Amino acid sequence: MADLRTLHDELLAALAEMEALTARPSCDESELSRLRYRLSRVSGERRRLVEQMCLSLADHVTGDQAERLRAVHASSLEARAASNAHIGAWNIREVAADWEGYRRASAKMRAIMHAQIAAEKAALCPRVVRA
Repeated sequence: MADLRTLHDELLAALAEMEALTARPSCDESELSRLRYRLSRVSGERRRLVEQMCLSLADHVTGDQAERLRAVHASSLEARAASNAHIGAWNIREVAADWEGYRRASAKMRAIMHAQIAAEKAALCPRVVRA
């Protein structure tokens, strides 16, 4: 399993690719499918690692640190639900039918993912360095 920083880097690169893809005037269904699969795979691996880290670190931190871990874990679950809803609402057929709508929805989903990555970096990466 990759480390959290590597997974964050992979996700940020894929999000940048998605931003570039959705900047295009029309949908490239093949490229979109490939990129969505990559995002889902890496994001799932990251979520599993974050959950594992939160659970294993929970017994070793107190106060504000413990609260940050709980918040990151909770926000990870919320981000997963948002991602699942986004994927469910925007199958390839829907995307092709409403490219402009998808572009807006994708931007919102990318913002959620960027915020989640930032929260994970703040709460978990310093812990790993000290552990």
